[in-house]
Amino acid sequence: MLILGTARWEEVPPQHPLRSLLLHLRSTVQVTELTLQPFDAAETAKLAAQVAGRELDVDAVMRLYRETEGNPLFVVETIRSQGEGASGNEEGGQSGASEPVIPIPSKVQAVISGRLAQLSAPARELAYLAAAIGRAFSLDLLIQAGHTDDESIVRVLEEICQKRIVQEHSPNNYDFTHDKLREIAYTEISGPQRWLLHRRIAQALEVMNADDLSPISGQIAWQYERAAVFDRAIANYQRAAAAAQRLYANEDAVNLLSRGLVLLEHLLPGAKRDGQELNLQLALAPLYRMTKGWTSPEVEQSLDRTMELCDKVGDDAQRAQMFYGLESLYVVQAKLEKVQLASDELHKLYQRAQATPTPLEADMMLIGSRLHLGRIADANEAMERILDAANPSQPHRITEEQGWNFAVHGRAWQAHALWLLGYPQSALRRALEGVKLANDLGQPFNQALAATYLAMLQQLCADEATAKASAEKALALTTEYKTPYYRAWSSILVFNAEAREQPGPTTIASLRESIESFKASGARLRLPYYFGLLAQVCGHAGRVEEGLVAVDEGMAASRAHNERWWDAELHRLRGELLLAGGADSSDIEAAYRRAIEIARSQQARALELRAATSLVRQHSGQRRAGKALHLLQDLYSWFTEGLDSPDLQAAASVLAKSK
Repeated sequence: MLILGTARWEEVPPQHPLRSLLLHLRSTVQVTELTLQPFDAAETAKLAAQVAGRELDVDAVMRLYRETEGNPLFVVETIRSQGEGASGNEEGGQSGASEPVIPIPSKVQAVISGRLAQLSAPARELAYLAAAIGRAFSLDLLIQAGHTDDESIVRVLEEICQKRIVQEHSPNNYDFTHDKLREIAYTEISGPQRWLLHRRIAQALEVMNADDLSPISGQIAWQYERAAVFDRAIANYQRAAAAAQRLYANEDAVNLLSRGLVLLEHLLPGAKRDGQELNLQLALAPLYRMTKGWTSPEVEQSLDRTMELCDKVGDDAQRAQMFYGLESLYVVQAKLEKVQLASDELHKLYQRAQATPTPLEADMMLIGSRLHLGRIADANEAMERILDAANPSQPHRITEEQGWNFAVHGRAWQAHALWLLGYPQSALRRALEGVKLANDLGQPFNQALAATYLAMLQQLCADEATAKASAEKALALTTEYKTPYYRAWSSILVFNAEAREQPGPTTIASLRESIESFKASGARLRLPYYFGLLAQVCGHAGRVEEGLVAVDEGMAASRAHNERWWDAELHRLRGELLLAGGADSSDIEAAYRRAIEIARSQQARALELRAATSLVRQHSGQRRAGKALHLLQDLYSWFTEGLDSPDLQAAASVLAKSK
């Protein structure tokens, strides 16, 4: 005879005859017991389709599986309770944290409530405490927050485990056997009792982790929020965000700080509340810079609000952070004159605090702006002085708080200055130092920054194969690390490389679109350079008029923002396009000579060499080529490194043909 039977073992009382019968049958090996496991996702989909009478889309199945955890009863009742709505988003909408939670079906709720009702009063109270903690919890936390003796809590916990409300998943650590059990248990807690439980849990977590609250600050913040102790919740959300940022979980950090901002509405107006908001905004601005871009609306709004709050409650250290943040915003917006104003205010703050010398790195943004203004030698010397005096492995508060390492950025930026000044090999060494330092520090944002600057340097060097590979690597890195500004920049470099390989309407359109996308972010720095790239590929494709339009756009950007460092090359490119279009030779020569004049005034020998080479080519075979040849010969003789670079090889070839 074969007898089949089913039972929810957790609902069988200890003294029930079935328990003694099974014990006897086990001893005589006359029984086989099978523990039914939850369905997997595929089995859940199959059962749901049978109940619904049709196949559910993938998103709906996965949402159903997450909510029910494969419990057959929950699957069936959820489908029945939702009716047609159980299929989820038939239009293929997104799933994720923002999707609505599936309501608990009434029958499931009744079953769970019945199981909880079978617990003794102390066991039910302990289940409520565990539910207030969350899905998983430790025995130590139960004891610390339980406000009763250890033996009583252990005894009651054993009852809850026996009833399979919770289960031990590792020594001293437990979780609810199903999250719906926790949800229903939590709904049964009265409002005043919830307040008490959450406060006790938060205090217990603080006591248990007094040596280092950072790793569990998010939990503490959530508990204090549920207990309506909002000021302590905000402080813990900020601590949790700092911990997340140290792990480069920047988006998590933004979410934690944003939650803190939401809770501010529960605080009374006044200096204390404004002080907490100021701390949150100062922490948010650099995170927005990394996750949204240097000139994103979020960065600008955060800094605007920071200025308002600093006027009310800010101290000098907070104002310094604000002005440094403004400097970086103004640089990438190409508001270069404003960079000087923000820098002046920053220096005033440090001069007022006479005991605190101005940090070396405080001038990095100002120095970088000088390069773009065309004060290239000045910028290079200042960067060299700062980088030589600083230890890059040591934290620098003013820049670390802004989310980037000044020693990485300084090396990357100086590399461009060195190239312009005529030191291509030194420039490459400096850029590679920045990449190595960023990799050694293991900071994703700085790694993305250094890789993008290196890719641009190699484009400047006219090493097309290496430049394309570096640009593609930078684009992959910036995409992986979610750094929008450097992704937009490296995209321009990739599309430029593709357009140079295959000049034509499609690749040129892609390059222009990438520049327009960059502009849409609010960024304006290096627009003259980007439009110069566009002009050059238009020339290669024989699209002279379109190239001249790009030159004009580059010149307009230069005038609008006084970003003069690329003016010489734009004038040279105008000459090249005029030459290709058969323009009057005097106009062509005027463009080249203007390029030489500007490059010489900026000490940009790399650009002066290019312009002089173009001028000699134009005069090739003419009697008036003498002066141009003499100029090019002097320039070429000046260079002491990078003689195998494309620009210097081109100059050498022109000189050799002219002898």
